[in-house]
Amino acid sequence: MTSLSCKAVPKDRLLEPVYRFEAPSVKSVRNVFRRAHAVSEHLYRESGVWGESLLEGCPPMYRNTSRRIIGYAEVLKAGGIDEREKNVYYKRVLEGAEYLLREQQEDGSFLWWAYDRSGHPNTHHLLYCSAIAGCALLEAYKLSGEERYLDASRKACEWASRFPVSTNTNYNSFAVWHLSSHYMETGEERFLESAIEKTVEGVYPRQLPNGAWAGHNSWIFYHSIIVRGFAALYGALPEGHEAKAELKARMIMAVNHMIVEQLPNGYFRSCWDPGEWARTRDPKHPYSVHREEMFCPFTIHALVTVLEMTDLDKGSGSIENALRGALGSKPPEDLDSRGSIQLAYGAGYGWLMRRSKTRTR
Repeated sequence: MTSLSCKAVPKDRLLEPVYRFEAPSVKSVRNVFRRAHAVSEHLYRESGVWGESLLEGCPPMYRNTSRRIIGYAEVLKAGGIDEREKNVYYKRVLEGAEYLLREQQEDGSFLWWAYDRSGHPNTHHLLYCSAIAGCALLEAYKLSGEERYLDASRKACEWASRFPVSTNTNYNSFAVWHLSSHYMETGEERFLESAIEKTVEGVYPRQLPNGAWAGHNSWIFYHSIIVRGFAALYGALPEGHEAKAELKARMIMAVNHMIVEQLPNGYFRSCWDPGEWARTRDPKHPYSVHREEMFCPFTIHALVTVLEMTDLDKGSGSIENALRGALGSKPPEDLDSRGSIQLAYGAGYGWLMRRSKTRTR
């Protein structure tokens, strides 16, 4: 672990990049997405379900479906694909959305099918499961105009708004991402208020001077989820809102931590906290599989969200540089990764397509 990881970072300006990266081509990113789709089709179980269950007799994790819906939706919005691809991707979005509708609980939540066959009803784990499913349903609504998907997203937001702030920072940030996204679509103020509350009470208190969070949330994938929540809320807040100034300062710190953590190959250090890293080196620990550096799809998704929902990179270019490095780095061998590759490369492809159109005007 480098000592740079523990140093305080500025909250009023972005750091200069440690390394400079060239942007990958639209074609290369689209090709990775196509390869991930081909792998995904082999894992498709029909009716909107992908992958194997973690618990016998229980559904697979809803993230498998939700990440794919969001990734397919990004590519469909961006265009640049043939009719066959459009038809298949759109079909998968609708099949996935219908599956999520069937699985949503009466209270609006989505269960967490891991470690316990009960699904952990009414626990903070569902902030994560319900947010990612809710965002997927929202994207399906935007594509199709089907009101049932928007209603289901609203139900998930209502559940999250009622649920207390979690002790797990990234769980709160998952909820903030969905609450903010739904508010931007519908203007329902109560969801924006809940997103602010969960950020102020559940994310701010544990942020350190290095812009990061210690312990469990020191992993780059959890850090990225937190940054994505910051960016989604920032984009949702009206100009001049009293919450915006502190949010911006804290987001700059969090993004600066990512800039420090990026490596010459575009990857990121997996975990900056030496204590957490040592604790997870036990071969029996599920995180023992992670190497010291990693390709992180959630970092790509977070950086795209920051670029498209905030003005942080204006006059700097440090965030775009980090995204170029991450998106242009060598993809992992596992092109399934429970739908996270489609989530990342769908977002990255959409960003590159919009960027190229803007630059040709």
